[in-house]
Parts: sequence; structure tokens; C-alpha cells
Amino acid sequence: VDDANEVVVVFTGLAIKPVDGEAVHFDFDQPQSIDLLTLQGGGSVTLLDEQEIEAGQYEWIRLKVIAERDLQDASYITFEEGGQQFPLWVPSGSQRGLQLVRSFFVAAGGVTSLTIDFDVRKSIVAPPGLAPNYILKPTLRLVDDLLVGAVAGDVDVSYLGEELALEAEETCDPGVYLFNGFGTVPDDQDENDTNPVVYLPLEADEISGIASYLMPFIEAGEYTVAFTCDFGIDKDSTVSEYNPEAPNPEDEGFENVMRWVTVDEVRVAPEETTEVSFMSPETT
Repeated sequence: VDDANEVVVVFTGLAIKPVDGEAVHFDFDQPQSIDLLTLQGGGSVTLLDEQEIEAGQYEWIRLKVIAERDLQDASYITFEEGGQQFPLWVPSGSQRGLQLVRSFFVAAGGVTSLTIDFDVRKSIVAPPGLAPNYILKPTLRLVDDLLVGAVAGDVDVSYLGEELALEAEETCDPGVYLFNGFGTVPDDQDENDTNPVVYLPLEADEISGIASYLMPFIEAGEYTVAFTCDFGIDKDSTVSEYNPEAPNPEDEGFENVMRWVTVDEVRVAPEETTEVSFMSPETT
């Protein structure tokens, strides 16, 4: 997905399930086609606004989508090279939609605002034998907007390379990762237990060499931030390409090394932005 030009998902409505009772459905008058790539860096689109619902606890929320196999005029993905359009298919998507099984509360007489965050890099897969279809295997987070903050900062990419002791012939492929808890040992994005909440590639300014980043919609709590110059190693979210317990690249089943600089104790407060930068002392 790093080379994608558009990732468009067509939404037709949503449903929410109270703990006690049947699911409540909201169907849109017209489908909404949303390019997820235009919402990076904290952008959002409102799907349901000023809708009165009963107070109480809810079990899940489900997004209704049109994402069929071989269907060209529904959800789709395009790439920078060639510009060709490919269908985005969610198996059983028309029947089940995209469901987030996470409880949330609606207070009596109050306003509840929820955000669903897509990890697009992890959500798009292209299994062999399904061409021209790409599968949307969504990785989603549901957060309460009143309980989230953000993490943002600047990274001196040249200094990062120095701190990680890159060899003269190496170039820094920078990225930043956010992990739950203080003092967490960084790992790549895979199907193991220690997975980042958010992970982003960094792109340095050509003149200053400084890369800026923003991680929005982060639940209040304690985190570890890790910077790396080996972001390109972490290509497949279903495969463990890096083992933090095996620092020797000669070990069996271990081909790549990801080197890290960590900021161990990062606190995120509701409705605030926590700054975590990694800069050379000489940088002004």
C-alpha cells in the first residue's frame, strides 16, 4: 500500500448493538466514497452526526460497505505506477460489513463522539490467485474522542543515523513506532503480542533533513516511542521480519536487523498533544 495512490472504501451505513437489545441500523441516503489516504495526519470524515440514540452500553459498531470481488464500481485501490484501478474486496463484506467488537458508552443527556481509525498499511493484502482483486482485511481502532490525545514531533534523520551507528554506505530509512506501556521492547508489526499501536514512515525535508510526524487519536495512557532507520524491513504485517530476542542476524530464521532509539516514558493526556522529538543538540 506504500505505493498506492488511492484507497477508496464505499460506505452505505452503520449499525450499533446495545448490550440489551437488537442492533440499531443507520442507512445513508447516498453511499459515501472515502479515500482513506486523504485522511492521514488526523483527518476525518463524519459518517453519523447529531443522531439521537438511547443511553447505555453498546457491544459493537459495524460499518456497512460495498466491497465485492471483481466489482469495479465499488471500493477500489489505485497505484501511482500505471494508474490502473483494482477492486477492494471484503469477503462477506456486503453481509457483515466491517465490525469492531469493542464496548462503548453513551451518557444520558450528553454527546458521545467516536472515531474509527484505519491502519491502511496493515489492512490491504494481495493474496496469490485473486488478481485483479485486493483484499481489505481491516485493522481498526475505535476510540472515544474525549479520551484521546496525540503524539507529535520532529526527527533529525541524519542524527538518528549517527545514533544508530549506520555504516558509511548505509542510508537511513526512518520510521516511528508507538507501543503501549513504559519501557516496552520495540518489535515490528506482525502477529505477535508486542505490536505497535501506530507506526509511520518518516520523510525528511530535503533542505533541513528534519522529518515531522503526527499520531492522532491516541488513547490517554503510558507509551514507549521508538525511532528506527530500518523501516523498510517491516514490509509484511502478517510476518515477523524482526525478532527483538535475536540480535544476531546469523540466527536461524532471522534475516534482518531493526535498530532502535527509544523514548521509554511517554504520557498521553486527553485532548493534548505530547511532543516527542529526536534532535541533534546542534539542531536549531
